[in-house]
Amino acid sequence: MKNQEKVIVSEHVLELRHHATGRFLDVRGYVADHIKGAELFPHWQIDSNVVNFRDAPQKPEKVGAFAGFKSAGLFVYDPDTRNFFEDKAGKFWKTLSKNQFYTVPGITRFGCRTKVFLNSEKKFEEINSILYSKFFTDDFKNLIGEKEKDLQVVIELVVGELELRVTCGPIHKDEASRYFSFQSDHFSDTGIFLDIDVYKTKNVSHADVLSLTKKAMKLSWDKIDSFVSRVGL
Repeated sequence: MKNQEKVIVSEHVLELRHHATGRFLDVRGYVADHIKGAELFPHWQIDSNVVNFRDAPQKPEKVGAFAGFKSAGLFVYDPDTRNFFEDKAGKFWKTLSKNQFYTVPGITRFGCRTKVFLNSEKKFEEINSILYSKFFTDDFKNLIGEKEKDLQVVIELVVGELELRVTCGPIHKDEASRYFSFQSDHFSDTGIFLDIDVYKTKNVSHADVLSLTKKAMKLSWDKIDSFVSRVGL
């Protein structure tokens, strides 16, 4: 995906953790047929505690999902548009919720995680120095002392009913592939890694999932856009 000529490679995951249900283990095959019958995924695989869905025969290429005895979710690799993940996640959750074979138990955690790689033509040391100067004051630099070699910043935020955990740091050439579940030609570049986990652990109803996903993705993309415009690689 490109944003004002800046390459943004992204991975998105919706995970809904819920109370464990033994009933699911008895109806895994029916659930698999139900999701496939809705034409969301052409391929599925039943494991001991979970049914995995994917868009390709051997492994997910762009989209995959899962439904298990204590969690369910969907993931997307490097979508071409910003609403692709949100649309797919919404359709999957609505379809799973309407299955006639078991009731999805009460949700204990809503999580919407976005990992992003922003490529750069600058050297790693230069990127690291730019981030260091953006994130830390002169007083902090004097306190730490010496020359910074590498950094990782972790910030936890509260935005209304949602909580965010944001992790950021510079990336060496060929390092980004360690943090993603797929491969990209851009991972050979240097750049910046962003990991934004938006979640809620209390009072999450089934009816809230679609609106929470929408809010989480807006928050995530707002953070990403702000980062791109202000860091200025």
